[in-house]
Amino acid sequence: MSSDTFLRMQTEHVRQRLHDALHRGGTKATEAELVEITAVVLAVVAEVTAELAAVIGELAARVEALEAK
Repeated sequence: MSSDTFLRMQTEHVRQRLHDALHRGGTKATEAELVEITAVVLAVVAEVTAELAAVIGELAARVEALEAK
């Protein structure tokens, strides 16, 4: 499974969990549910951060190569 597919799956999971939590009626999310949602959100943020770091590194290398010409 590619990281893009994994990220889309995780994003959809988070979106669905947040939607369910918001539209649950008068009940509040339990602490366990909040822990689960937080874990998924943190995993998505970590993945996006890693991807962004890779993109920034690649762009920095390209700029350096262009400046060296």
